[in-house]
Amino acid sequence: MSRAIAAMPVVVLSFVGVLALTSLALQSGLIPNDTLSLWAGAIIAGDGQQPIGRIVAAYPTIPFAATSALEFLVPVGTPTPALLAAALFGLLAGLWFLAFRRAQLGLLTASAATALLITHLALLRAAIAGPAEMLVALFLYLFGNALFDLRERGAAPEVMIVSLSLLGLAFSHPMGAAIACAAVPYLVFAVRPVLVANSAFNVVIALVFPTVFSLGAFTYMSWVFPGNGWSFYSARSESLSAWTAGVSNLFGGGLTGIRALDAAIAFATAMLLGAPLALVAARRIRLRRPLLAPLAVIAATTVTAAAISVATGLFGDPSAVYVAAPVLCAIAIIRIPAAREHAGHMLALLVIGWLGGALALALVDPRAMSQLSATEVNPDRERLDALKLGHATIGHDGVLIDTDNAPAAVVGRIDAHGMLSPATEAFNLAILLARIDAPYFAVPNPQSATGQQDRLSRSFPLLYRNGEAGYRLVYQNDTWRLYGRK
Repeated sequence: MSRAIAAMPVVVLSFVGVLALTSLALQSGLIPNDTLSLWAGAIIAGDGQQPIGRIVAAYPTIPFAATSALEFLVPVGTPTPALLAAALFGLLAGLWFLAFRRAQLGLLTASAATALLITHLALLRAAIAGPAEMLVALFLYLFGNALFDLRERGAAPEVMIVSLSLLGLAFSHPMGAAIACAAVPYLVFAVRPVLVANSAFNVVIALVFPTVFSLGAFTYMSWVFPGNGWSFYSARSESLSAWTAGVSNLFGGGLTGIRALDAAIAFATAMLLGAPLALVAARRIRLRRPLLAPLAVIAATTVTAAAISVATGLFGDPSAVYVAAPVLCAIAIIRIPAAREHAGHMLALLVIGWLGGALALALVDPRAMSQLSATEVNPDRERLDALKLGHATIGHDGVLIDTDNAPAAVVGRIDAHGMLSPATEAFNLAILLARIDAPYFAVPNPQSATGQQDRLSRSFPLLYRNGEAGYRLVYQNDTWRLYGRK
């Protein structure tokens, strides 16, 4: 109990610091579109404007359900995804601090190690990216710990924890699903040899069955509500193309010319730069296979997940798996005595990893580095324009707008009530009948990236320039125009 109380300052400081950081990122336009989509979806679902099919088939399921539930509990206008991400960040910091203390690290050493890990750029990037990537970090940590317990005991509780961790990863983020897929061939190396000797196939089936069953159930729900599956993440091919373009701008054609192999090399290098403590710990225990195997499985799984994402194009931007670097260091400190034998050496390696984290982030997510650079800050102007539009619609009811294309408008308005989104009959009738009867409508510039994807703009090509008969211009910015009845 005394250690839990001692961890409270760590939890509170971590929570407050990251909440302030994410709020600043939101105001600066650095919050990813995926997080804004998640927040807007929770607001719209909370207002009862979404059909049941889109809610039950929403993906990623866990962050959407948690964000929606939290949306009911907090005051209107609270940045719910940032609040949830900060809570998960504080929880992870508290768990690591307590685990370090249980591993007999001194108070100052445990505090310093926790501070270096939670301020690692990989973890801060995940916090800014939203609750989905923080859930990946949390479940990856649980998965890694469970692998050590599985190797040590191999009883039913350990099997259950590994299985539930894989399930949590699969439904937290597309790259969490990639990690779950990549882990399958490596699981045989994480269990006790006596179990594998009897039937390796049965062991793997027991570990992945809950995930496979849940994916089957989720697929069935999407089939029951055809066409209503709701993903808050940008098209996988588009996000992967954006990541590939960023890497190509930084490194040209790559090392080998094979994108999947280049991705594996980049992420393996990033892990070495961002988590040197794990590498040194692995070298010290290279002859003690029960301790080495789980650590190697975690590292190999994350690198393979990045390669699978690039090779298949099914999981989108692979940069989310870089959060494994600080997680791997934390697991090494907690589970490998050789990693914490000399506190000074351990902290020095953590400092090296903290410094190497910036260079490693440039390898796996050059776009994030360009955003974080003080000389290259260029926030998404169209996203900020959508936020301003949403604020301008406050007090106006019956606003016809493609919220799927501009979730930031919902966030800027704070409330979806009074917005006629694509989930409403009014929006669908306007598209079907090519006639607008709503009290207000918002349309983006068709020459903008937002306008090229907007359903109103595509259905009414001259709507932005000419408006509609009987309507007047109420508000405009560089991207959007809001018209209302005269």
